[in-house]
Amino acid sequence: MKIAIHQPEHFPYMGFFKKMEFVDLFIILDDAQYTKNNWQNRNRFLNKNKVEEFFTVQVEKNASKKSIKDVLTVDGPWRFKNPKKLKQNFNVDLKNMFTYKKLIDINMESIRLGTKLLNINTPILFSSMFNIKSKGTQRLVDICSYTNATEYVSGLGGKSYLDESLFGDIKLTYYNPPIKNYYSFINNI
Repeated sequence: MKIAIHQPEHFPYMGFFKKMEFVDLFIILDDAQYTKNNWQNRNRFLNKNKVEEFFTVQVEKNASKKSIKDVLTVDGPWRFKNPKKLKQNFNVDLKNMFTYKKLIDINMESIRLGTKLLNINTPILFSSMFNIKSKGTQRLVDICSYTNATEYVSGLGGKSYLDESLFGDIKLTYYNPPIKNYYSFINNI
């Protein structure tokens, strides 16, 4: 069984979904530490005028001290601006998506929307379900073992940080998704 493990991004780019489609089981790494200025609470798209725009979910102060699954959003204009931008540019009504109080809930709604629109049926589990406490590459290997994976599919970025020797009998594959751009999947619908 091939698995991939990925943090829950906000309106992920198409490579996220291509990797999901490529594997038998997709694990959302929801108990990893939140990283400020990453793709966990923001993304970008090309608007109708082919201008790049960012849309961001504002999160609580000190969010970087928490697991992604525990990060709370804060109230503010973004709750109205984000769905308005998406409606104007892509004619989708997503205002309900931005009412959640937890970042993970917003991100999972965006991921579920992507899987639905792209007709991807790969099962999704959450790393927090396994209660695995190891760190780094060992954690990924432990998740693979827990799920009886025979192959772990990493993005190309994994080449710079994975300790390949830890995978043992688990095949390690670096996946280079065939995509046209790195904007949110919403640009590709």
